[in-house]
Amino acid sequence: MISLALAFALAAVAPQQPADPLGPAREGRLQCHSPGAARKTCGAIATYSFAADGTISNQAEVMLNPSPLIVMRDQTPVVVRDGAVCGPLTGLEGAVFTIDGQPADPQTAEMLRGQLSAAFDQLGTEVCTRYTPQGEGWLAEAFIDGRPRPDLNQPVIWVSPTDGYSVRP
Repeated sequence: MISLALAFALAAVAPQQPADPLGPAREGRLQCHSPGAARKTCGAIATYSFAADGTISNQAEVMLNPSPLIVMRDQTPVVVRDGAVCGPLTGLEGAVFTIDGQPADPQTAEMLRGQLSAAFDQLGTEVCTRYTPQGEGWLAEAFIDGRPRPDLNQPVIWVSPTDGYSVRP
């Protein structure tokens, strides 16, 4: 009986996975990865769109390099599975790159696309992200092909589009 009571007590204080990890996105909020609250910066910003047929699209803006500032914008399909947001580590054909705010020339964009594709190929085929409470935000815990990748975990906060956050160092 004591072990059952202890299990219930621990369950009550253990961090809980959100019921819908994209609930804030359904309300129009943005995911700010690796936030710098003082300067309103993000290492990446993810927005999500939800189609009537149930498909979900992740529009990501990701800082690849701080100086010169190289940012990639891409859109990928995702699904919510077992409380995690999952998507493929492929499909960079439509990625757009900027360098210090200007569009990358076609040759540079193709080079960046090739480097990222090669890196993704080495990682695996699918990434899933689970969110656990951490301080004022969340810890995005990465799993690639079902295996934990704590080296890829990062803090996340949900922000309003009007809060002024942007992808920059």
